[in-house]
Amino acid sequence: MILYTVGMGLYEVKRALLEQVDGSSLKLPRFFSTSEQLIAFLSNAPGVKFALSAVGTATVADDLLSNTAADAYGPQFGDVLCGLILYDGTKKQVLTVGTYVGSDVNRIFGG
Repeated sequence: MILYTVGMGLYEVKRALLEQVDGSSLKLPRFFSTSEQLIAFLSNAPGVKFALSAVGTATVADDLLSNTAADAYGPQFGDVLCGLILYDGTKKQVLTVGTYVGSDVNRIFGG
């Protein structure tokens, strides 16, 4: 799944926008609807940073953490969290990088 956080909530993205941050030969911007598509695309540019953002909004009822635990999600399961991301060729995962404040949910996706 492609996921994003708002406060302490975790939501599934129906459509995500990938944009260039570092230079790469990949054609961007581009939209994705599944983490499998996104991971396959990013595996062609390991170690290069991109910005991934959710398109659209979610309601409180869509909060995944209201029904499941935070440790049910993560890059080890093929999930991708929006933000500043990169494909780690060694781990074969997409990691969300950067500074996290106030949300443990974000930390499980970081490298």
